Amino acid sequence: MLSFTLTAFVELMDHGIVSWDTFSVAFIKKIASYVNKFAADVAILQRSLAILESMVLNSHDLYHKVAQEITIGQLIPHLQGADQEIQTYTTAVINALFLKAPDDKRQEMANILAQKQLRSIILTHVIRAQRAINNEMAHQLYVLQVLTFNLLEDRMMTKMDPQDQAQRDIIFELRRIAFDAELEPNNSGGNVEKRKSMYTRDYKKLGFIILQIQVTLPWIALIIRGTILVV
Repeated sequence: MLSFTLTAFVELMDHGIVSWDTFSVAFIKKIASYVNKFAADVAILQRSLAILESMVLNSHDLYHKVAQEITIGQLIPHLQGADQEIQTYTTAVINALFLKAPDDKRQEMANILAQKQLRSIILTHVIRAQRAINNEMAHQLYVLQVLTFNLLEDRMMTKMDPQDQAQRDIIFELRRIAFDAELEPNNSGGNVEKRKSMYTRDYKKLGFIILQIQVTLPWIALIIRGTILVV
């Protein structure tokens, strides 16, 4: 009976007749309690996860209330189960919480996901499970990946300090590790064109944008996002 009731509720709310903001904290706590019961009926758990996701996505106020009732630690066990639909709905709730979290809370949430080894759990119980990943699960995994990568955008767009030798060494070491090649001696002036072509190719493969290359024997200066690297 509860499963049918929750199903009817989801269908009703999908029509947009009633605002999500009308629901009380007591109602949220009740729905959250169905998610927190790990041995709950699969149908009840699925509908409850769907309701929580919609609450978070459709109401700013409800996001804060749901975030107080549901933690990542309480959602993780549902990803470790064998039901892919439950895994999909669970990932959707995580994505919704991630998406609606204030900017200063997203990194904190990402740290919690790392501590809970979410990546390893998804790899083991979803990607490497003995079944094909359905389209909705693939979409939710893609959204989670994008949300995680977006946290690195500011760092990615930060220019390197050309006067910081430690940063320069990291860039050069990255290239060496990636391509397993030792830097040629700096005094190999006769191979400037060859080195110029090699460095351009390698740094582009690493994802850098090469804006300009200046050749001043015996050095090669790569201007990467406004940063000059003398190699």
